[in-house]
Amino acid sequence: MYVKTKSGRSHRAALAALLLALAACVSAPPPDVFVIDLEPLEGSGLEQRVKVDLRVQNTSNQPISAAGMSLKLIVNDLPLARGVSNERFTVPALGEATISVVTSTTLIDLLRQAHRAQGRTSLDYRLEGKLYLESPPGSSVSFESRGTLAPPAGEK
Repeated sequence: MYVKTKSGRSHRAALAALLLALAACVSAPPPDVFVIDLEPLEGSGLEQRVKVDLRVQNTSNQPISAAGMSLKLIVNDLPLARGVSNERFTVPALGEATISVVTSTTLIDLLRQAHRAQGRTSLDYRLEGKLYLESPPGSSVSFESRGTLAPPAGEK
């Protein structure tokens, strides 16, 4: 396949470079994102706020410049919290960064979680979300991770 201009020149090299650049974007691995801390914040009525601290690890050899993120935290197969952040951050190539996102949950979801957590020493979680990239505008990278939340020492 090639494209000709009015002067008859081929732009195969430019098209090949564009396709390679697009392939590189598609093949970049998603970041690894882990919950490192949960901190209850003040709530009101039925809404509760929780600050979720995350570690974002970039397994790519290219830095990730994010314009923000969204996330959903599922604990023991039940939705717990969701939130968004427009905080800009950069994860260096083959490096990591920490970021906090204030999330919302309901009193009912918290009560459900407390009921299911009785007698457990840890809680399984799934984190789903997107990093919204600065470039190209409007692009994003989805992530999903799983892990275990253990209560702080002395609270078992």
